[in-house]
Amino acid sequence: MRNKEKTIRGNTAQFQLTRQFSLLLGAVMLFFNLVFILLSIGFLYERIEDQADHVFEAIEKGHAAVSGWPSLIDAYVSADEESALRVEQADGHRYDSEEASTVFPALAAGRIIPLLEGVILSEEGVYFSKTEKINGDQVTVALNAEASVELAYGLLLISSLLNLAAVVIGSVLIYWRVGKWSRKLTLMAQEIAAIESGGSGELTVVREPVEIQAVAVSFNQLLKEQRETIAREKRFIADASHELRTPLAAIRGHVKLIQRRGTAHPEVIPSSLSFIDKESKRLEVLSNQLLDLEKQPINTMAQTLDVGQLIREVCEKQAVVSPQTIDYVIEEPLLMKGSKIDFQQIAQNLLENAAKYAPSDSTIYVRFCQKNTGIWLTVTDQGMGIPDDQKERIFDRFYRVENSRSSDIAGSGIGLSLVKQIADQYQAQISVTDNQPKGSVFAVCFPASQ
Repeated sequence: MRNKEKTIRGNTAQFQLTRQFSLLLGAVMLFFNLVFILLSIGFLYERIEDQADHVFEAIEKGHAAVSGWPSLIDAYVSADEESALRVEQADGHRYDSEEASTVFPALAAGRIIPLLEGVILSEEGVYFSKTEKINGDQVTVALNAEASVELAYGLLLISSLLNLAAVVIGSVLIYWRVGKWSRKLTLMAQEIAAIESGGSGELTVVREPVEIQAVAVSFNQLLKEQRETIAREKRFIADASHELRTPLAAIRGHVKLIQRRGTAHPEVIPSSLSFIDKESKRLEVLSNQLLDLEKQPINTMAQTLDVGQLIREVCEKQAVVSPQTIDYVIEEPLLMKGSKIDFQQIAQNLLENAAKYAPSDSTIYVRFCQKNTGIWLTVTDQGMGIPDDQKERIFDRFYRVENSRSSDIAGSGIGLSLVKQIADQYQAQISVTDNQPKGSVFAVCFPASQ
C-alpha cells in the first residue's frame, strides 16, 4: 500500500514539477559554479603571476643597491619566509635561500598543473615557479600559493553551500506553490467524478491560474451543451416513437381487421386499404424529413445562385396547390452562394407551415429583399398565432403548438426544425414575431456577405 501511495505521489504534477525545477535549478547552479571556479583560478593565477613579476622587479632594483646576491637573498627571505629563491651565475656559482634546498627538489619531483604554466603540485604544497635573467644571472623564484588555493577553496565551499541552500529552499517553495495549483486540479478531478456519478453540477471556476480557469469555463460550456443535446435527443426519441407508433398501430389495426372480417365483409377492404395508403404515405414523408434532418452539412460556397428567382418559383408552385392567396414581392436578381436545394427547402417549409394554420380565404405574404443589416426572407400568415412561451420550441423536432394538435391539420413537426438547421449552416438568424391583428411572421436574415 505504501509503495502504491509513493508511486501515485511520484506521478503527481506537484512532485514532477518540483523535481524538474530542482534538477533545472541544480544544473544552472552547477554551471555557474564551474564558471566561478574557472574565473577564480584565472584570477588567482594572474594575481600570483603579477606577484612573481613584482618579486623580479624588486630583486632587479635591490641588486643595484645591495652588494652581492647573499645579502639580497637574505633580505628577500626575511620578507617572505615560505618562498624560495635560487640564483645561478654564469661562472657556475649558485646561491639559494634557506627554503630553496627543500622546495626546489620537491618541485622537480612534483606534478605540473595542465594549462597553468609554472604551477606545480608537490609534497611541499602548491608553488608557482618562474625563471628570468637579471644582469646575466639566472634567477628562479618559487612562490608559495597555498594561501591563494585555500582562499579559492573557501570561496568555492561557501558558493556551493549557498547554491545547495538555494536549491533546497527553491524546491520547497515551488513544491508549496505548485501544491496550491495541484490542489485545484485535484478538486477539479473530484468535481468531474461527482458530476459523472451524479449527473448534475459543474466545475468551480477559479481566478488563477488562467489556464485552469479556461479549462473549467470550457468544460462547463461543453457540459451545458452536452446536457442540452442529451435533452434534445431524449425528446426526439420520445416524439419520434410517438409519431411513428401511431400510424404503424393504425396500419396494423386495419390489416388485422381485413384478416378477420375481409372474407365475410368485403365492404371494409376498400376503406381500410385507403387508410393504410394514407398512413403509409405519412410514414414515407416522415422518414424523408428525418433523413433530411440527419444529412451531412453542405458546402455553402458551392455555387453562386439567383436566390430571388428560386424563391419566386417556390411561391408560384405553392400558389397552385394552396387555397390561400400567395402575395410575394421578390427582389431580383439577388445573388447568394450556397445550395439550390437548401434555399428551396427553407422557402417551401415556411410556406407550407403558413398554409397549414392560416384560414383558406386569407393571404400569405412573402418578402425577399436586401437591407443594410442583411438579406431578409419573411413569410407572414393570418393564422392562429404562436404563444410567446412556445416561440422558441417550435423549431424543436416533432414539436407542434398545443392548440394545433388536431386530426384535421397534417404535419409531423419536422419542417421548421429543418429550416432552423439549414439557417444555422448559413449563419442566418431566424425569428418569429406576432402579426397584427393575428397570425405570425417568420423572418430569416442571411448575412449581407453571403
